Amino acid sequence: MRLRLFFFLFSLLSFYSKGQGIVEIQDTVVKSSIVVPKTYELTSDQWNAWQKIDHDWMKNEYSKILKENKLKMNCSGCESIYLDAVFSIDSTGKLKYYKLLNSNKCGDKFSKALEIRFTKWFFKTQFPIKLYNLNFEVRLGTGLKC
Repeated sequence: MRLRLFFFLFSLLSFYSKGQGIVEIQDTVVKSSIVVPKTYELTSDQWNAWQKIDHDWMKNEYSKILKENKLKMNCSGCESIYLDAVFSIDSTGKLKYYKLLNSNKCGDKFSKALEIRFTKWFFKTQFPIKLYNLNFEVRLGTGLKC
């Protein structure tokens, strides 16, 4: 055992003394491709639960947001107003956080204030149990088919 340790230390010293230095092992960061399902890729129960939440938001909030920001969709200049994000729902049914993926306000990106206004309601909402501990991609808002 001592002999093996001696040879190991000797080989390290001789390698270092030759001016080559000790070779460093670099950690490589492997970016994992975590697939986050879009709402239409959820199970039917999860999709139905999301549809109810989305319908409530569209009915109660979306039109308010458009009015507050003086936004009107039409085929001659403003075809889409939507935000794409990944929602992360925790084990209590609350929106833990979201990650903005894309936004479109009449061809431009959202301001930070509009982004916050679009997502604010969801932080106050109790999500159904079918969506607990789930990350999924949502589209908040809509566009016209012109």
